[in-house]
Amino acid sequence: MQQRFDSGASGSFLLQRNGVGVAFVADLPFRCPRCGEHERFLSLASLRAHLDHRHSYRDTGAAGFSITGKLPDPLTAAIPWTDGGWRPPYVRSLSDSRDGSDHHRYGSARRRTQSVGVGTQPEEEEDEVKTEEDKIREDDLTSEQNLMSADLNEQISGLASAAVQRRLASVLRAADDSVERQLAQLSSELAQTDTELLCQRAQRQLLNRERQEVMERKRSLSRQVDVAVAVIAALREQINASENQLERQERAVVTIQKFLEAAARQETSGKVRIQNFIENLLSRIDVAERLLEYYQVVLPDWRRRAAVIGPPPIKC
Repeated sequence: MQQRFDSGASGSFLLQRNGVGVAFVADLPFRCPRCGEHERFLSLASLRAHLDHRHSYRDTGAAGFSITGKLPDPLTAAIPWTDGGWRPPYVRSLSDSRDGSDHHRYGSARRRTQSVGVGTQPEEEEDEVKTEEDKIREDDLTSEQNLMSADLNEQISGLASAAVQRRLASVLRAADDSVERQLAQLSSELAQTDTELLCQRAQRQLLNRERQEVMERKRSLSRQVDVAVAVIAALREQINASENQLERQERAVVTIQKFLEAAARQETSGKVRIQNFIENLLSRIDVAERLLEYYQVVLPDWRRRAAVIGPPPIKC
């Protein structure tokens, strides 16, 4: 996980140098006025070496820029005479040394021009001696100034390095504190997120189980509905068959009833006919018995008369 270190208004940035990504801390106090933010240095000595090596010519555009940029300069904070106030007599800047050397050079050149106009040999020798003395004094002065500037540079570099180390330590402490706070906050947020994820996962698993149960119940209900529909269709077919059979049985019952009615009518008519037949037969039997009795009584007379007139007619 990429962590971002925040310390007040300063932050980290990434420079691409020679195709390789290098992380630099923007809290280095000194920056090159020509290179800008791409080149920052820890001390004035390293900045001076960079300027001598990379920018040896005099940069007129760098006068309007600050070495430290927007960040406070620990060198100016450490030196009390930077505001133009009182300075110790042994402290001289490079501009003062340049001004003095220019003044001596200007005086020697002026004396040489004046001596050229006169053209006398002793004066020329005196001028040469004076110029040699001036050169010796200038060399001594420049050597003293170089020694003093070296001592001053060492003191300034020591003060600057101490100030930079203090600032770097404070920045690192602030960064460590901010990182620890961010890590604690991130850990708490991660723990809360983990608990929320666990709760969401448990709820999701519960919902999945409930969904599976609902789907199984739906499938079982659909199977039951299919079975019920099949049973209802079979029962409907059975009911239709029963209705058809009942209709056939009703028609058969009606037919049987009609047949029974016809049989009953035929039976009654047959009974009447049989009764009439029996009555007729009984009447005929009665007539036959009377005739038999009559013939038994009148048979002798009849035989005699039959011989004369013939048998009497029979009544039906």
